Amino acid sequence: MMGTRIAYNNESTKNLSQRRKDTKFWSFFTNSALSSVSLCLCEIKFKILMVFCVLLLGLMPITEGFTLPLESLLPDNLVKQLLQSGAIDRERFDTTSFGMVPRFDALERLIETNRRSIDPNVTVESLRLYKKRSSQGNWTAAERTELYNGLTAISTLKGLEYFSKSRNAMRLLYETSAVIDGPDSKNPRPDPVHSVPPAQMSVYVRQKDLTFGDNVYEFTYHAGESSFIVVQNNVTDLNYGPITVIGKNKLKSVVGVFDCGPYLVVYAASMAKASMLPGMKQRAGESIFNRANALLGWFTQKADRAFR
Repeated sequence: MMGTRIAYNNESTKNLSQRRKDTKFWSFFTNSALSSVSLCLCEIKFKILMVFCVLLLGLMPITEGFTLPLESLLPDNLVKQLLQSGAIDRERFDTTSFGMVPRFDALERLIETNRRSIDPNVTVESLRLYKKRSSQGNWTAAERTELYNGLTAISTLKGLEYFSKSRNAMRLLYETSAVIDGPDSKNPRPDPVHSVPPAQMSVYVRQKDLTFGDNVYEFTYHAGESSFIVVQNNVTDLNYGPITVIGKNKLKSVVGVFDCGPYLVVYAASMAKASMLPGMKQRAGESIFNRANALLGWFTQKADRAFR
């Protein structure tokens, strides 16, 4: 009897052990299955959320570009000065550096590339803050296109005047101004007009002014979502009578226009390798400064039209 009980107990022990193993297996299997189901549910929820976000974005109006905060482009002291006066100008004959360049990679690269190419001895910098009339937000596609076409309206520079400090009077800057088909043939062409601003475009321009006479320039336009950059280069020598004041490809101007919500920031850097003959460098500097100020005034007219 005792041996039988022992055998029975051993069998019971084996069964209990087996049941425990089975319980652990099914518990592990159940937990694994539940974990898999949970992961699947999380994945499904994530996908549903993504679909919902896409649908929600599809119902929202599309933003036409984006704005650049003033503080991201310029240091605090320049922002404060611009907000107070709206304009900052610097004319230099003793340095080739620029101290007011907005922090914008494409602009900085173009200025540095052009500076290195000519090693200038005359530099002029100008900053302007333009207050939009139409809105407090970023420019719309229509406003952006209108402004771009305004900047390419080269013929409207004809008759532009500037204030001469030496004469204390207004003087004519451009007697003629027209887009041409090339620097050699010089056949006039209509101003370019675009329904959508291209990323990059170049045109040759023939202009006659009272200081340097009849000359050809190349204008290259760069268009971004929140910026325009225009680079000007003289294709012909700039002469004052029989004297070459600035040689071919030795006058560079880089102008940047940046959308900053209720404002436009306009930056212009002009540089030249001018003749070292007595008085020529100062004459070149005065002419470049007058051009920059006249063109910035012309830009204001174009901006008024775009943001009316």
